[in-house]
Amino acid sequence: MLSRRVHFAFVFGTAAVMLVGCVAPSDQSSSLGSAQSSRSNAQSLLFSFLRRMERPPARAKRRATWIAPEAEVRNLLYVSDGGAREVVVYSYPDGELVGELTNLDDPAGACSDAQGNVWIVNSASFQIVEFAHGGKRAKARLSDYGAANPLGCAVDPTTGNLAVTNVGTASGGGGFSIYAGAKGSAENYQDSDLMYAYFCGYDNEGNLFIDGLNGAYSFVLVELPSGSETPQTISLSGNVAFPGGVAWDGKYMAIGDQYYQGKRASAIFQYSVAGSAGTLEGTTTLTDSCDALQFAISSRGMPRKDQQGKAVVVPDACLNSAAFYGYPAGGSPTETLSGLEYPVAAAVSRAHS
Repeated sequence: MLSRRVHFAFVFGTAAVMLVGCVAPSDQSSSLGSAQSSRSNAQSLLFSFLRRMERPPARAKRRATWIAPEAEVRNLLYVSDGGAREVVVYSYPDGELVGELTNLDDPAGACSDAQGNVWIVNSASFQIVEFAHGGKRAKARLSDYGAANPLGCAVDPTTGNLAVTNVGTASGGGGFSIYAGAKGSAENYQDSDLMYAYFCGYDNEGNLFIDGLNGAYSFVLVELPSGSETPQTISLSGNVAFPGGVAWDGKYMAIGDQYYQGKRASAIFQYSVAGSAGTLEGTTTLTDSCDALQFAISSRGMPRKDQQGKAVVVPDACLNSAAFYGYPAGGSPTETLSGLEYPVAAAVSRAHS
């Protein structure tokens, strides 16, 4: 098993980036400098995140799990808080605290299925734990033993398969795993372009999309088409600087950018994908964001009762909060859930009568 206490004694020096294409001599130096700067920023962000994931797990807060009795019949928002080793549960869309799943092992990814079950990636124990909607005790556990820093998850709406990403270590080795029917052992996948795998999401047809970085620390989006065993790299129009969350918004694949426009800011891009090409269709800017991770998009409306339409809930590890934004309008948050320590992912679970 790969140790979580990895010592980062590696060399940061890398070979110069070779630019391909028609670059005018007067622009070549500045273009090369910009590419090297972007690569250095991405490398720094990656290694910082790996240090956070691979440090010894934080001491758990000594308090019991609790869920309010009425939670079972309400739509719920689950926010994983790796810093507190818990998942915080709110009613949705009003954001009322209704529970806490405590004493977890560095919870990271969170995702829900059509029945309202919620899966939590316990990164420190290499397990993915299932909770029933509004449930206090684990319903099932899957092993990701031997994985290199498990992070994100997603459930296929067409098959119920569960996908889990593994970031990898400083030397690479990232990939993703799929549990057929969210049971048993996983089938593991790696792709030469996906050196570090961050988050994943399925579209409505069961195609799986994973974002991450390649060996040159450049953003990459990989698709595993439904029914295929061979991942393919998607060439994107537009420029995503650093991988954030991945989700289907009902029309497009929504791809998060943790370093929007080369700054400590975040945005969500909407892409249509055909074959091996993705076309940028829109951008949702997240005002006042800093380090947005795995977001959750829902059509259940905004937190305030007088507002309608879709909302996106965005955990922000830099601001220690989760914020509600209009989607795809973006702009300033309409509501903020504060008091978190290191929120990584959000998932909405629907109540069933």
